[in-house]
Amino acid sequence: MKTTSLSTLEKKYPLTAGYKEQSTSKEAAKKINSRAANLRTQCLDIVKRKGSYGATPEEVAALLSESILSIRPRFTELKLLEYIVDSGIRRKNNFGSNTKVWRYNDER
Repeated sequence: MKTTSLSTLEKKYPLTAGYKEQSTSKEAAKKINSRAANLRTQCLDIVKRKGSYGATPEEVAALLSESILSIRPRFTELKLLEYIVDSGIRRKNNFGSNTKVWRYNDER
């Protein structure tokens, strides 16, 4: 299967990790930026392969053996870039809470 490339010029959010304050949040964003584009591409490929079933950030984190803390922001970035959309479906996450199921934006 062909991978979806998101290696556009990484200049600013949502193409780079965002942060709200200048110390620890900025450090974390700087640290993840070296991996963010690759993680976004991996997340998008999984969501795309799942078709109408879609995927939650928790499901993708488990498939990639990554922390949800690394994956959930990638979903926000993909949403802002309009690569994924809310399917309207909810599934239970590991904590028993409903979480959004995302699907690939076919209209993009």
